Amino acid sequence: MSTIMFKCPSCGGYLEFDAQLQKFKCLYCGQSLSQEELEKESARREEEADERQAQEPCETGAGEGSASGEGSAGQPMRGYNCQMCGAQIITGATTAATRCYYCHSPVVLHDRLDDDFRPDGVVPFALDKETAQARFMDYIRRKKFVDRRFFDEGQLEMFSGVYYPYWYFDVEGEADFEGQGTRRSVATTSNYIITTTRYFAVRRKAEVSFRDVARKALGSLDGKLSDGIHPYDPAGVKPYASGYLSGFLAEMRDTDADAVKGGVLQELQGYADNLIRRNHTFHSLQGSTAFRSGSVQKRYVLLPVWVLTWKGGKDGAPYYYLMNGQTGKVCGKLPVNKAKLWAWALGLGAAVAGILTLGGMLLW
Repeated sequence: MSTIMFKCPSCGGYLEFDAQLQKFKCLYCGQSLSQEELEKESARREEEADERQAQEPCETGAGEGSASGEGSAGQPMRGYNCQMCGAQIITGATTAATRCYYCHSPVVLHDRLDDDFRPDGVVPFALDKETAQARFMDYIRRKKFVDRRFFDEGQLEMFSGVYYPYWYFDVEGEADFEGQGTRRSVATTSNYIITTTRYFAVRRKAEVSFRDVARKALGSLDGKLSDGIHPYDPAGVKPYASGYLSGFLAEMRDTDADAVKGGVLQELQGYADNLIRRNHTFHSLQGSTAFRSGSVQKRYVLLPVWVLTWKGGKDGAPYYYLMNGQTGKVCGKLPVNKAKLWAWALGLGAAVAGILTLGGMLLW
């Protein structure tokens, strides 16, 4: 099964994508490659992987140098050989980039991202691991009642950079509004206040365009957490090159565009209704909007996410946190130290009671 590993031309060590430099960097000798060199090297490595894959015999089961089976959750597993140390790497069905469990070399599973599963684009990580960790620690330090165990620096070893798959939609369409608007006027006489209400039939029509409507393309990705770290700047999307994945984890999509397209168009119905109701001169406007989609363009894009799991809850229950790898926005439920919260509440209550008591004594 086809894999890609990026090796340093100077020392033979492995290359990783450096989010701070936006270049390939060798962790051993420090040599770096520019973005153009990164893309050229990615293209060359992908061609080599395609050639190796074409020479491999068709598999009906576990072939030589590979393995297949099912994981503990019933998910299909597949095996790959590390090009650095030769060890076997066993992965889940949607894994597209990982590390060798033995030599820790970054490996891109090329055959997972070819043909229909090849992304159209990727937003590279803009925050390196150290910067992401520092921002996350700053985020939780500003929360007064977070469990102090959560500040253990050792937990940040579980801070992982992951590329998650998303569908991006660009939609052109028409919106038709039909309803009733009212205008009111008030006149005052010596004996009466007269309110006049006039009713108008209102029809509006508009051409509307929506750009970069994102939907997750991996069923196991938590929707609330992933939505909480959006938006990403679509201007940061680069043409896909496998080198961007080197040094990070990556997941491939398991959801087709058609499966989420209906939900996207339903959401856009609401946006179209809000748009077509704007800038009217009526005191009230009631009615309904019909949205008809025309051209629908889709793109398959990998987005960068820093992921942290903390297993410090009751009975070891995990807490999950996601950070936008482009902007640093964080989403997740923080563990609250209830004893500290109650102590603060009791202290505040005692202080308020003392002030009221002292005020009452002074008044009497």
